[in-house]
Amino acid sequence: MLSALYVLLVYSLIVQFIIYLSYYFTKPTRLRRHINSKNKRLISVVVAVRNEEQNLITLINALMNQNLKEDLYEVIIVDDYSNDSTFNQLISIKDKFKNLKVLKNNYSQSKKNALKTGIENSEGNIIALTDADCIPNANWLKSLSEVFDNDVDIVIGYSPIIPENKFLNKLARFENYTTSYLMTAFFKVGYPYMCFGRNLAYRKSLYENLRGFQGIEKSLSGDDDLFLQKAIKQNAKIFLNQVKESIVYTRFDQTFRQFINQKTRHVSASKYYIIKLKIILGIIYLSNILLTFSIVPAILYFDLFISSFWLLHMIIKILEVKNIQKLFEETFNFILIPVLETIYSFLLIIFGILSRFKVVRWK
Repeated sequence: MLSALYVLLVYSLIVQFIIYLSYYFTKPTRLRRHINSKNKRLISVVVAVRNEEQNLITLINALMNQNLKEDLYEVIIVDDYSNDSTFNQLISIKDKFKNLKVLKNNYSQSKKNALKTGIENSEGNIIALTDADCIPNANWLKSLSEVFDNDVDIVIGYSPIIPENKFLNKLARFENYTTSYLMTAFFKVGYPYMCFGRNLAYRKSLYENLRGFQGIEKSLSGDDDLFLQKAIKQNAKIFLNQVKESIVYTRFDQTFRQFINQKTRHVSASKYYIIKLKIILGIIYLSNILLTFSIVPAILYFDLFISSFWLLHMIIKILEVKNIQKLFEETFNFILIPVLETIYSFLLIIFGILSRFKVVRWK
């Protein structure tokens, strides 16, 4: 039995090393400044909101104070059947900003339909997406305008969680670091498969050519990763924006139950991934879970060989987090990583089960 476990652990560690090395030894993408001052592009920021009365003012202030001329971008906020004061708040402040549009979802309730309404009413040739609980960097739109050249159809970026001294916040940040690392590693090996919907931009012409979200409507989530995968099938060119100015920060004020529901919704989109991607991700996550819980037989059998696999796995995890938190210019308590990794690995199993059997909702 132990010999079989040894073999599985060896292969699992190899998988984790490959993921780590793909990030560490490939050249990072660099900001390319190809923008022509005589060829300015209008950017339409589209935000779908539902029951966001507590977040609206912070979001709108961040979007209206971008370091980009007012005539070079517009902000479109679409209310998705809120039952709080969200829409009334939007109406009350709409006239204060020339480039702010407030709309109601023209279709049935869903985030995709709210985004669809906003995009259909946009005037820009670049669509930028973010969420109501986000705080984009003041240079976010400027950084987007600087990378959209003839070689770019979609720009993906990072969206870290604002640090707080709460354990659930640390767990959510750890999950965000892990997801960001995977996104980066897959992009660098030429196989981007996911992105953060709260820091995503693409050409409106691409959206129209792909007929929007047609074909991925069944998934409640997936307005980001499923759309990205759909675009890649049509040879869309992807760019990962790694400069600090491109970061969109997000606030985390969820309860544990809300956190579970959100991640279950995100994982539910994986049901619609292609088989090849499902297999690759399955191997990655299963190897991660196996290595994390290898500490159990290591303790039961007093096996130093198995313990060494667990230790190497944790070292890799610490290095991964270190790379990402350095990119975000944040600090993180590395001592917590073994605990957070164990909890996260257990939650991955829960997310996977719930995403297949539970009815998920956006809000």
